[in-house]
Amino acid sequence: MILAEQTHTSTNVYEPIQNWNGKDLGLLTGNRGMYRIAHFWQYALVCSGFQVFNLDCAIRFNPFTIAEETRKQNLAPEPFLEQIQIQRAFTPYQILDALQKMLSSKEENTVYFLLAPCKQFLDGDVKDDEGLFLLNLMLEFIKQFPSENVPLLIIESWKYSHKNFQIFFPKLLRTTQNLWELKMEKDFSRIRTRKTSITGH
Repeated sequence: MILAEQTHTSTNVYEPIQNWNGKDLGLLTGNRGMYRIAHFWQYALVCSGFQVFNLDCAIRFNPFTIAEETRKQNLAPEPFLEQIQIQRAFTPYQILDALQKMLSSKEENTVYFLLAPCKQFLDGDVKDDEGLFLLNLMLEFIKQFPSENVPLLIIESWKYSHKNFQIFFPKLLRTTQNLWELKMEKDFSRIRTRKTSITGH
């Protein structure tokens, strides 16, 4: 695998979402802290007049994080939270159904977040061959978002040890046009932006 040459590192957690064109598929990954950053991005998007829809696949959304950010600005959290929708999905089939609905609904002025999508496919109740087949099916749905002009940001950890994740995750990386990698050291965080996808060689 070769990483794209066009990279940029920033300590401003809002910079990636401020520079995102809203069309290219985006993926934020790292070892920890990604979901908290995703909340900050959602707050910024609502401030910019967007609505946000979360497909939360592993109970990663926390409304208190949004409330905490609004209160830092002396703002009431309720008007912001009213612009953010959450749908939970607890099985691979629920995730796939929800992705299809997201593609078909195409709500105007809405940015879609896919939180921890891989976890349910790696569950012990899902057979390995079925899980990998369904992961690849999910990827086919994800690939359709840019062509359908549906803004999608995927937030996913890179730390799963399951063999299917090791097979699938590089494919997901290659699919994205914007890859953001969060690195945290104590209380210091940096986001590395890669503007083009990883390519396999």
